[in-house]
Amino acid sequence: MKTVIIIAITVGISVVSVFLISEIIWYFANQEFEKTREEIKENLTETFEKESDSIPESISKINCSGNARCFTGMVTKVTDGDTIKINSQSIRFALTSAPELNEFGGKEAKDFISSICPVGSTATVDEDDEQTEGSYGRIIGVIHCNGKNLNEELITNDHGYLASEFCDTSEFSSHSWTQKYGC
Repeated sequence: MKTVIIIAITVGISVVSVFLISEIIWYFANQEFEKTREEIKENLTETFEKESDSIPESISKINCSGNARCFTGMVTKVTDGDTIKINSQSIRFALTSAPELNEFGGKEAKDFISSICPVGSTATVDEDDEQTEGSYGRIIGVIHCNGKNLNEELITNDHGYLASEFCDTSEFSSHSWTQKYGC
């Protein structure tokens, strides 16, 4: 009987020991995870701040027209041929339309915009004064990236077309690139 009690106590102590050891390991692993997460967060914040401070001269000299929002930020996603995310804010190209991704030419339009303005690039958005209500949560505007007007480039290179039905409701309808294509 004593042997059975000793074995039971030994097994009980072993189970408790395993439990305590696993809790200790979990605690230190969690501490290390939190430390690593904070380091990554700090590094990303520093990188973004450095990138924001080093806006290329060609971008910083872009003059926005009108009185609506005008901002410069980092491209975080090229959604399709006529929508891009800058600082995670979705921007719809003003007066420009491209095929949807599931339509003929849609992927090519997206790839074309990505080739001019890849994720990580610095871009400037000039919001359309006449369309500040946006479209499906997106800002409507002209995007300048790497010295180019993406709206104009999309049309000029036959990856999209001028959405002339919006010429009467866009501040950009009198700009030379829109006049050239039918506004």
